Amino acid sequence: MISESAIMRKNLTYDFEIFDFHCHPFYDSNENICVYTEAVNTREGFIAAMDFAGIGGFAGSVIYRNAITPESFDEIHALNLHALELEKLWGGRYVPGIHIHPDFVRESCEELEAMKKAGVRLVGELVPYRVASVGYSDPAQAEILRLAGELGMVVSCHSAGMEDLEKAVAACPGTIFVNAHPGEYKEYSEKLSIMKRYPNLYLDVCGTGLFRYGMLKHGVDMLGAERFLFGTDFPVCNAAMQVTGVLSEPLSDADFELIFAENAKRLLGIGRN
Repeated sequence: MISESAIMRKNLTYDFEIFDFHCHPFYDSNENICVYTEAVNTREGFIAAMDFAGIGGFAGSVIYRNAITPESFDEIHALNLHALELEKLWGGRYVPGIHIHPDFVRESCEELEAMKKAGVRLVGELVPYRVASVGYSDPAQAEILRLAGELGMVVSCHSAGMEDLEKAVAACPGTIFVNAHPGEYKEYSEKLSIMKRYPNLYLDVCGTGLFRYGMLKHGVDMLGAERFLFGTDFPVCNAAMQVTGVLSEPLSDADFELIFAENAKRLLGIGRN
């Protein structure tokens, strides 16, 4: 068997700093959501793949490989603790994202307060179908997400129905949302329309959509490069392929700098004194 280290022989290099706003590191095998786990099955392999893709910093949440219906907040809290352990392991390179859950409003709000004191700046990526959660606009969920905004935390959220997404960003105007995955043309067009109406909604470009040439250029022409963030969804998706997908778009160097790193760093307060 070829080892992970043997595959990653020569790291790719680019003219731009690359910060991955959306990935899913794992502390143990129960949290490795790579479809083909033999491709990356250790924390060292995860970092090697990031290095190979030319990615410096990265952010995102730890997710259980198998979907759960949590019986207590302890199951959610365990993921957050693992994210903090990985932050310690990888230093400032990794920005941990934490989970909340609308079935446990009090516990979730207390978690936000505690994690904010610990320096956490990101909630999510939230993936409702992985933890048997309701939509983002549900009153219980919205209460938690409003607090996240009050604490200055950014919310990364998996793609949801357009009506639910719009209700959520409207109900929480003080919260910055970064929706994941452009989607195909119809979904993407609807997301752009919502983004045009709500300045607190951004989009990370990982996953479905980027393989359609001109997708990102279309969004940038409509809303400006400031509203889009680079992400990979690694290890679900191929990190290096996501990088080259963005680089293939007919954009300016200034646009690339914003999308690849500066937007994420600005929203997350990275480098701010």
